[in-house]
Parts: sequence; C-alpha cells; structure tokens
Amino acid sequence: MACRRGVNLGSAMRPYLHEESGLTLSGLDKCRLLAALTLACALGAHAQQVQNPAARRTDADPRTLLEGHWNGADLERRSSCSAAQNDGDRGTYADYTVTFDRPASLMGIDETAITGLRCTYLGNYMDDRYRPQWNGSYSCTDGRTGTFTSQNFFATPNAMSIRLAIKLTGTESCSIDAILGGSRF
Repeated sequence: MACRRGVNLGSAMRPYLHEESGLTLSGLDKCRLLAALTLACALGAHAQQVQNPAARRTDADPRTLLEGHWNGADLERRSSCSAAQNDGDRGTYADYTVTFDRPASLMGIDETAITGLRCTYLGNYMDDRYRPQWNGSYSCTDGRTGTFTSQNFFATPNAMSIRLAIKLTGTESCSIDAILGGSRF
C-alpha cells in the first residue's frame, strides 16, 4: 500500500497490522500511523526534551506574575445603565497595585485613574491551572459600588490584562465589560 506521497507501507506496517491482531485501518489511517511512528523514532532520545509551548509553565502562575505595580489603561464598555448617558465605551489611564493574600485566597487591586478617582477590587481568588477565577466587590471614591467576576487573565513579567464582568449595584446600575491592562519593566 502507498501513501499519497508514494511512501510504501508494506513491510513497515506488517508488524503492527498483522491480520491476527484484529486491527484494521484505512489507507489514510495507515499513513498517519506510519508518520507518527517515524516521528517518534526520529525524536528518539530527544522526545523527553520537547516541551509543549502552550503548556502553562510553573512560573506562569498569575499570582506570581501579577503581584506588584502596573501602569496602563482601564477600558470599559457600559450597558443597561439606569442613566442612559452612561452607556457606551470609556477608557482612562490607570495606575494599579495588585496584591495577593495566599493563605486567605484573596486578590486585591487598588486603581488610581489619571482623574484622581480611586477604585478598589477585592475578592476570592481560585487558582485553576487552566482558568483561574476571581470574584468579589468593587468600590470607588465617587460612590460607585458593585460586584465583579473575572472573565480571563493574561500575565507575563511585563504585561497584564484582566477582563472583568462588573455589575454596579449602587445609585447607578450598569453592566460593565472591563479590561484592566498594564505594563511594567
């Protein structure tokens, strides 16, 4: 049998597809199996050294990467506000300090905007290898209060982004899709 590119599988496949084994594969499946076996043999001793670049490194824990001081922007997309003029997109420069209380599983962010407005985010942090979760309460010096739930985290030593779903619960009620983003040296 030959693969699309003319590779003859005849004798190479016999030990794996002996009729008595009960294993039957189509021609394309045989080609895939041979390609996998060839790759495994080619890698040989080096197979142990190959790492998945998409795998989460042990030093990629958001708690390790996020803690500290950041400069960036707070982007908001507001909707369903009780005062319709507050609906829409907004963004402002922001200075963030991110802290963790690991024994209590808490994460906090103190944000100071260029306007002088200060906001605090404080909540429970649940570490999950693939999708950490953070939810809690939100309050600002202008009287805004609410709750939030994280949508995703992105963190490297020099860049961060935290997407939050915020629901204002005070005198102004809005749903806010927020991105807290920053950089540092």
